Amino acid sequence: MAGLFYRSAVALCLFLPLGMCLPLVLRPMFAAGRRRRLASQFRDGALAVASALSVGYSAENAWAEAAEEMAVVYGEEGMITQEFRGICRKLALNQNAEEAVEDLARRSGVPEIEQFAQVYAAAKRSSGDLAPILRDTAAVLSKRIQLQEEITALVAAKRLEFAIMSLMPAGILFYINLGSPGFTDPLYQSLAGRAVMTLCLDLYGLAVWLGLKILSVEV
Repeated sequence: MAGLFYRSAVALCLFLPLGMCLPLVLRPMFAAGRRRRLASQFRDGALAVASALSVGYSAENAWAEAAEEMAVVYGEEGMITQEFRGICRKLALNQNAEEAVEDLARRSGVPEIEQFAQVYAAAKRSSGDLAPILRDTAAVLSKRIQLQEEITALVAAKRLEFAIMSLMPAGILFYINLGSPGFTDPLYQSLAGRAVMTLCLDLYGLAVWLGLKILSVEV
């Protein structure tokens, strides 16, 4: 941005701190993506736990069986596989299953997992029949997660359009500077030109920020 809008080493030095802060700006976006992937994987994991309970596994062994199934589906490096392995390790240390699931829900920040943990804890403490309760709960949560995935798929094309449109102004300016460098010299060599470029950069940043806000769909 410093090169495109200012052609100045001073501007580059001023922009460097902003560039170093960019990961802090992007972190919430990446975190939201990880939460969506974890929610999608947890749907399969919850159904696997309910299925294991249905065929006679104990509540503790059902998590181990589900972990093995998730390892086959998502691999040992899959988020849900690692989380289920963590639950199994806690159970091996005689920690309550409901506490282990509640810890996962608290760390994940995914509403569906938090709701599942609440239902699981209530059913476990009331000595209810876990299998049908968890199966029904997993089915309800699965519908909600599926709806979120459908919304994400619907806006995927708009996200691509937004990415292209966000790059277009910088791309056009780069093309003009590369093809006709003298054409834009007044914008870089005069105070008025730098003021115009600063205004353009501000409007450019505002447009990108508004686009990100519009595409941040929460269900």
